[in-house]
Amino acid sequence: MNTHLIKKKEDFAHIFRNGSFLNCSSFTINYAKKSKVVSTNSPRFGIIASKKVGNAVQRNFAKRRTKALKSIFLNCGKNEFDYILVAKKKLLNENFKILRSQLEQTLNKIKTL
Repeated sequence: MNTHLIKKKEDFAHIFRNGSFLNCSSFTINYAKKSKVVSTNSPRFGIIASKKVGNAVQRNFAKRRTKALKSIFLNCGKNEFDYILVAKKKLLNENFKILRSQLEQTLNKIKTL
């Protein structure tokens, strides 16, 4: 079981309701402090790819690329935060190294806030 992924609707709603966000060219990161119920010691993340990204094949591709960045969430993310990465259409054609650096920069920016 992957304890790092957010899958429940209540968790997504908590982050959108109580959190903040940062925009990048390829994605938007929403983040909030974990609710009291969560007992994991590492950061958790969820992935959203809406129909604006493209058809089902493109949305699944965007989600796979985002899941491949899991190690960055675990290394650069704050342990007391939950993150939601909302994919944008540009994520499909962006170089993976650039995505990786954008995510690292954004998470480091969140750490300093």
